[in-house]
Amino acid sequence: MRHRHRHRRHAQGPLDLLADKLRGYVGLAEDLLVRPAQVRAACEALMPHLEYFARVTADPQRNVPIGFWMHRSCVPLISFKHFNEIGWPTLKPIVQELWAHGHQTLFYAEGNWDHHLDAFAELPDRSIVYHVDRGDLAKAHRVLGHKFCLSGGIPNTLLSLGSPAEVRAACRQAIDTAARDGGYIMDASAIIQNDARVENLRALTEATLEFGGYSRGHSAPLPAGGPQPLETDARPGTFLTPRAADRRPPGTCIPWRDVLPQLPPITGDPCLCQQVWESVDALGYFYVWWILLAF
Repeated sequence: MRHRHRHRRHAQGPLDLLADKLRGYVGLAEDLLVRPAQVRAACEALMPHLEYFARVTADPQRNVPIGFWMHRSCVPLISFKHFNEIGWPTLKPIVQELWAHGHQTLFYAEGNWDHHLDAFAELPDRSIVYHVDRGDLAKAHRVLGHKFCLSGGIPNTLLSLGSPAEVRAACRQAIDTAARDGGYIMDASAIIQNDARVENLRALTEATLEFGGYSRGHSAPLPAGGPQPLETDARPGTFLTPRAADRRPPGTCIPWRDVLPQLPPITGDPCLCQQVWESVDALGYFYVWWILLAF
């Protein structure tokens, strides 16, 4: 099981961000029907900022994937048309760009994203870890298991309401389904809740050790940096659409170039003034985006 308290949400899809924090889901649903071109433009404007924030706040050693919590931008909450024309085209390049820098992304697929597994299979090998919530673990393994590590699939309701024997059976089925060739992380479907029974968590742990066949001995240390992209995928700066000249660059609220004309003549060191401004401005930028992306 993963240590939940160590995870942070550093990434979110542009369409999900509009629904979660900026327009509300009802507002976004109306926008998709009435003004889809504007929704697409808004998502494209968010792309470089979401990629930048995720990358610069990621694990610098590249051992921990970037957390990406997936909410409403899937069927049936949106249509295939809107997913294919707005949602996926503005999310896929972000993941590709992060992988180009050597960062995996944890696709925490809340709900059921089975309708979109074929789209996720377009991503580069090993670029994501795909977490199954209410989707079909067997289907996810069939479509994605040859490319990505999978996790999850043990229902939360089973951990809170089931018996230890039922939990053991579910763990055995998950291992037989998705772990025969490796590349599976035993985990609950969603974040383990306070109502999960201690005896069921103990059963999950013991069943994983028993049926998973993990070695009790010492293994060779893992190489630092985690999985690495292939040469064809390791091309930073090639996956996101170039930023328009009039758009503020990621990492800034008000760029120094816009502040300087408003200041009186600088009699001291202009480079020092710029350094101070940019350091304070960057703190403001990260504060705004942290609030936007935090739970």
